[in-house]
Amino acid sequence: MWENITSDKCESYIERHFGQKGKRLSGEPSKPAITISRAEGAGGLTVSSQLASYLRTKVPSHEEWTIFDQKLVTKVLEVFNLKTRVGEFMKEDHKGTISDAIEEFIGLHPNTWTLVERTNATILRLAQIGNCILVGRGANMVTRDLPNVFHARLVGSFERRVERAREVFGYDLKTATNYIKKKDQGRKRYLKDNFDADIDDALLYDIVINTDRVRYEEAARLIGDEVIRRFDLATPAKVAMSTVSQAVF
Repeated sequence: MWENITSDKCESYIERHFGQKGKRLSGEPSKPAITISRAEGAGGLTVSSQLASYLRTKVPSHEEWTIFDQKLVTKVLEVFNLKTRVGEFMKEDHKGTISDAIEEFIGLHPNTWTLVERTNATILRLAQIGNCILVGRGANMVTRDLPNVFHARLVGSFERRVERAREVFGYDLKTATNYIKKKDQGRKRYLKDNFDADIDDALLYDIVINTDRVRYEEAARLIGDEVIRRFDLATPAKVAMSTVSQAVF
């Protein structure tokens, strides 16, 4: 169900793009990226996994898509904390298309960063590289000014999402209800506190899909087809450009 969401794929992506052989040249064009905002129980991870498979099938000439959820974004931070300093991760020859605003922001000593700031910087860097699906953590807000990013949100009725939590986790009705409520409140608060935004504002997204009515595989297809159309992925080597002047945080 979530076969495309693994630490191995995450580490492979890091090695390709940040390893010695994967260094990107400054000004190199960004490939498309996708953010997935989801109500808990609306199938966010399932749709993301199916979306990665769909894009791999439809546009095999493009690099494999890598999914980063909250745990895997944290994994990126851990990898760079272990293998090199966070400052090295963001040093001059790795920054590429990061905007002047972000450059000033990350000029702070890494030890003074809050987790949110470090997460945002990581999400922004991944999106600027592209060929990734970023799930949650306000990724749509972090990347809202990047022209190579497509934003999707998955929603569903409270009742159906509670039912989904019971199916996946084996919760009883009361536990599942409290779980969904807590997740909804936490995600809404996260966007409000950190971005002064309402997670339910449909204008923050390019597409909003009700997974009560649209099956997960169809949701993946809808998002995938629009990404292919918007960024003209049917044409080999066609990518969206992301320049320093465009990438404003």
